[in-house]
Amino acid sequence: MERAIEAAFTASPDATFSVAELGPIAYPGLTQVERRHRVAILRAADKIAPRLWWAKLTSALPGGQIIYCNTLNVRSYAIGRLRADPLINTMTIAQIKALIEEPAPDDPWRGRSKWHLVRPGGVWWQHVEIARARKAGNTAEAERLHADLLADVARRSASLRGKL
Repeated sequence: MERAIEAAFTASPDATFSVAELGPIAYPGLTQVERRHRVAILRAADKIAPRLWWAKLTSALPGGQIIYCNTLNVRSYAIGRLRADPLINTMTIAQIKALIEEPAPDDPWRGRSKWHLVRPGGVWWQHVEIARARKAGNTAEAERLHADLLADVARRSASLRGKL
């Protein structure tokens, strides 16, 4: 089971996986993921995820789903964050993927776009760059990127306070 989950994570670095989606991967031929399967899948995925730099995200809703995403891939990270978001997790994966694409100027849903978070310099892009630096063992670069992120957040907060 661990090998199958690890193979899925490795083969699809820009993907995300819920526990239910890992069921047929971990148990080929499984038609219904029961509690005993979920427990075994969580145990195996929790063991593998940190080694491969994948994160386990849990929706804030009661009974919310658990999503695994790649912290070294901005697309996977963004989709994972959105799938775990209690306000967005009812959307299909196709709809979520559309949210992280650069919107067209005439797109009526432009205001819902999360492109600003994933584009180079965006907050989620910065999170991924910090994880990449840490994985490379470049602690100084990771700390510099983290300091830049905190400075950006402070600037945005000050800007918002000035508008209120």
